[in-house]
Amino acid sequence: MDIKNNFLSVVTLGSFNPAILTPEFLRKQGIWTSEDHSPKGTSSPIVSDIKFGDISFFVELERFQVMHHNVERLNESPVVDAASKYINTLRYTPVLLQGINFNIDMIGYKNNKKIKVLLEDPIDRISDYFGEAEEYLLDLKTAIKDGKSDTQSINCKFYINPGISISINLRKAGADLVLNYNYEVKDIKSDKTRLDMIPKNYSSVYEMFMRFIKRLRG
Repeated sequence: MDIKNNFLSVVTLGSFNPAILTPEFLRKQGIWTSEDHSPKGTSSPIVSDIKFGDISFFVELERFQVMHHNVERLNESPVVDAASKYINTLRYTPVLLQGINFNIDMIGYKNNKKIKVLLEDPIDRISDYFGEAEEYLLDLKTAIKDGKSDTQSINCKFYINPGISISINLRKAGADLVLNYNYEVKDIKSDKTRLDMIPKNYSSVYEMFMRFIKRLRG
């Protein structure tokens, strides 16, 4: 089974002013200074979307996102640092939570025995893949084919610490299996130091993601 990286994104929910997001603002504040790609996109009071090649900054009134498409090395993407710099520049902006998403395609998954077993019996098998969890929330989408249940998607969420959760979405897409692995930090409004948890612990978060991939691949 092969792995194809789709994107890495950092998403922050709170109260934002989209009009602030411009290429000039990003450059002057030292948030994004690369000149490898000319900026494309628009800024407005409602929504702003600025792209630099495979890197995109997106802001609407309640959501800020930095995304890296076609990322080669997930552990070396600059978007985690860029998102941290943006939020710290706007230090008085109310923030509720922040999450990071690792999104990949699992190509040729049908030849993987562990994934086959998981899809055949997700309720009984899902806990085998979550070493960090004692309790979890599980949501399944199934289809009936030839009188048999066929799992189309698995959504699972569990907490590893108070206010820190992992959400995993596995979804069939043709011959591939799409995985989105989300690490989310809540309670930032009452404790803004929690904004440092993703950038300061990014190596550990990435290693958690890779351990999950290793369990899936067997």
